[in-house]
Amino acid sequence: MIQVDKNICPHNHVCPLIKTCPVSAITQDADGYPVIDSTLCVECEVCVSKCPKKAMKQSDSPDN
Repeated sequence: MIQVDKNICPHNHVCPLIKTCPVSAITQDADGYPVIDSTLCVECEVCVSKCPKKAMKQSDSPDN
């Protein structure tokens, strides 16, 4: 699952990853943090590779 590291994300602008996501799984919450819709996300990791601040992370599954 892709997660946002809120300690790194500046959240003071429109997130550029919203337009980058090929399945439109990223929106922003009221505080400006990116939100990933897990029902839409296909875990292609485009957001992980394109995030300018490297705030998007692929988390390990609980089975690992």
